[in-house]
Amino acid sequence: MGHKDRYPVAMHNLRVCLLAQLFCLQYAVTFAQNWSAAGLPGVPINIRQVVADPEGETIYYAGAIRLFGNDFAPTNPVMRYAGGQWDTLGVLRGQIHTMVVFRDTLFAGGSFTEASGVPCEGIAYYDGSVWQPYGDLQQAVRRLRVINNELYAVGGFHTADGIIASGVAKRVGGSWVPLGLFDLGGSILDIAQYDGKLTVIGNVDFENGRGIAEWDGAEWSLLGPGIVNGLSGALCLTNYQGQLYIAGQIALAPGNPGQNIIRWDGQEFHGLGDGVQWQLGNTTGIATVTTLVEHDGLLFVGGGYRAAGGILANGLSTWDGSEWCAVSGDFRASGGIWGMDFYHDTLFVTCGTVLDGDTVNSAAKFIGDEYQEECSGPVAVVESSPVPPPVFLFPNPTESNAVISLEFIGKAYLHVYDVQGKAVHRRQLTGIGLTRILLDTADWPSGTYMVLIDMPLQRWSQRLVIQR
Repeated sequence: MGHKDRYPVAMHNLRVCLLAQLFCLQYAVTFAQNWSAAGLPGVPINIRQVVADPEGETIYYAGAIRLFGNDFAPTNPVMRYAGGQWDTLGVLRGQIHTMVVFRDTLFAGGSFTEASGVPCEGIAYYDGSVWQPYGDLQQAVRRLRVINNELYAVGGFHTADGIIASGVAKRVGGSWVPLGLFDLGGSILDIAQYDGKLTVIGNVDFENGRGIAEWDGAEWSLLGPGIVNGLSGALCLTNYQGQLYIAGQIALAPGNPGQNIIRWDGQEFHGLGDGVQWQLGNTTGIATVTTLVEHDGLLFVGGGYRAAGGILANGLSTWDGSEWCAVSGDFRASGGIWGMDFYHDTLFVTCGTVLDGDTVNSAAKFIGDEYQEECSGPVAVVESSPVPPPVFLFPNPTESNAVISLEFIGKAYLHVYDVQGKAVHRRQLTGIGLTRILLDTADWPSGTYMVLIDMPLQRWSQRLVIQR
């Protein structure tokens, strides 16, 4: 090849390189316009809590952070941002799992054993200069919530101020008062109120289901059919548009009505369109919702996932009751979002050390113009109806067999799961109208089962109780 032949190739390669550089520069600028580092000092090891106090013009981050040149162990401070400056609110020796502002006072809960040098059992408050103990919750507080102007704590504690407890307590006067008792197999992870009753999620087990319970003022009971499958579990709760939203790692296949996020309307659970997925269209991969925050009428959904409602969304999206929208930012490389809160109209998050290619030191804030990008359009959201669905299961409870009566045309699929989420019966159905199906339960042990039918235009489920 001569000189004339090489010259066009060289110029072409130069143009390609220049275009690539311009593209990368434009891409980086786009990132910078949406998110920036919050400026958190120190070396974060495990930052998963952020809470804002808009009235006090303050936002707080907490977790494991190396400060003061300590190269060997985190010092677990609470970091305060106010007036454009960061400062440190003392040290809690041990992991901080939760914070809340209650009556103009900052409270922290976790597995720490010391507050500003004073022995402390998992719960403390900041008095304006140092941390003070606030009772004894066995170093096992997972979440603090303010409900109806009262302070609640949930976690893995079996006593509250020396009284037997099951991971739920309310602050009354100068002490913690346990709320009811049930079989606590692990830890309670969150608490909310819906329809005048308290609801908790976590390692709660009942004879007829697991995962979520409600308190009527006297005792705990399973909410609805519970969360199906022993490997599924909720991580966070919130009230939104008059309904209770439950999110976490919730698998669709075992019979839950939604993927990783569902809602309770007072009678039954519903999905939110395609829900939250690890990959677009993937109904089996593990994805996680870790935090829910409402702002300006939108529910912000943060976690570790790559799709929401059938659109690409890399760890952060919004839901308005009928439509999913992606929020800009690629949180995949940072391990997703663990906590978030709004300081006025600015969203602050806890994430990994890198976001959109820039170093953010595990704390980032949104500086873009619009939170919502691509939206799904209205999705199919099944509302409860006063008219019973055209499916009937009888007798229920039963001592022997049961019959399902339904009307459909085409193919349907029947699944039956036990309380552990294990499939005990599956079959394909073919309907040409009114159809009756016999369930031979002679070999099934006594207990509660979830019967689920996927029909062409409807998903139906109901509990079946076998009593012998």
